[in-house]
Amino acid sequence: MVSILLYMNQEEFSALKAQLKEGDNNYLKIIFEEHGAYCINNIQRKFKCPLEDAEDILVDAILNFRDKILQDKIEYITSIRNYVFTTCVNMKREKDYYTNKKREKEHEVTLFLYDENDEAQEYKEELLNLSLNSFKQLGESCQQILRYFYIYKYSMTEIATKMNLSNANSAKVTKARCYKKWLEIVKKK
Repeated sequence: MVSILLYMNQEEFSALKAQLKEGDNNYLKIIFEEHGAYCINNIQRKFKCPLEDAEDILVDAILNFRDKILQDKIEYITSIRNYVFTTCVNMKREKDYYTNKKREKEHEVTLFLYDENDEAQEYKEELLNLSLNSFKQLGESCQQILRYFYIYKYSMTEIATKMNLSNANSAKVTKARCYKKWLEIVKKK
């Protein structure tokens, strides 16, 4: 088996593709061994993530490379290392994006939590009153769209229909603007 060089010509890349299509996954191990340290070190440095996360991302990127070869979505690339590293970066960014979105959602939901058994009951009541008073300062349409989403758990498509908006995307944008306006009112108090 030939070492996978940093840069490959068309013929070498075609041979690699043929081997992967025949089910010879030894090339994946070679890719990991030859280019793994580079990808892992740079992912850790760029994103300050733990070794285990960087390794997981690398393995996912290599498997993604193999899948794209098997699906004939890659005709030719000159540098497997650059392709795999770029895939690693994109996967990490996507993971971080969805993690941040999840945190934002959790933050949104905490405004509505009310736990009677909590030691900070007084603080929660104050926060709830502040949120409700600020909510009342919103326009009627903003109040309604936020109620539909947070209280009634309607989908964006259902909200668009009920609010006579053109589509779910319009409902999403409107909900985001209303929520942002609500937070601004809360912060002013």
